[in-house]
Amino acid sequence: MTRSVAEATWTFTLDEDDDWVPFRKPAGDENLRRAVETLLMGIASAGAAETYLAAWRADSRRWGSGFGLATASAAAQRVSPELVRLIDLYGQFEDCDIAADEFEAMLQDYAAAARTAES
Repeated sequence: MTRSVAEATWTFTLDEDDDWVPFRKPAGDENLRRAVETLLMGIASAGAAETYLAAWRADSRRWGSGFGLATASAAAQRVSPELVRLIDLYGQFEDCDIAADEFEAMLQDYAAAARTAES
């Protein structure tokens, strides 16, 4: 199982098929990048990303940890206040961990990138 470090920055670009490709700085494990990419396949618009992030934050406030939120392609589980586990649903990556603050920042950055692309 891989684990991320905090203070990473995620950026997103559209490829030739209009699929989002995530990039992490500093570069992380390729499995983590694939996990993020797979999760985001199920969050295909800025509105969906904003809705997912709002639901994630609401569940964080309500439950603290021990909850999960899935997309059609992967799931994220809040295993502690500091840690999120990305869970593979279809054999695309190995389950891996990402810092909770990095996960939320990544979702915010993805929503912003998607909003810019839609305008």
